[in-house]
Amino acid sequence: MQLQEDVVPVAEARREFPGASAADDALLRHIMSIGGLWSAAAAVSAAIGLTGLLSSGWRPRQLDGLAGPAWWAGALLVVAGALALAWAGCPVVTDEPSRAAQRKSLSVRAGLVVFVAGMAIAALAVLLG
Repeated sequence: MQLQEDVVPVAEARREFPGASAADDALLRHIMSIGGLWSAAAAVSAAIGLTGLLSSGWRPRQLDGLAGPAWWAGALLVVAGALALAWAGCPVVTDEPSRAAQRKSLSVRAGLVVFVAGMAIAALAVLLG
């Protein structure tokens, strides 16, 4: 005896980005949630490091020679990386969804690299300066 199963078609999930394929829509949602998490983590880690230095009485002007400009260059890289991460987490898509997904994915990757490089440069400037 064979049982007949009722086949109910699954409704397509609502897409957040009109005109996007299911894969692009899922990728954009994923990138934006990860971008938001990475930008929050970047803000917290930068704040903890800088708060510790400033509360101990350290100031950037105390750095001698090339350590001062190196610290400021690292600080600018940290800000640029954090801005790239924040942009990736922004839910505004001004381009076609597939292109926006590529740009936001690149923004997360580049933002992380620039942020970590800036933190390393600034930390080395403080430690060696």
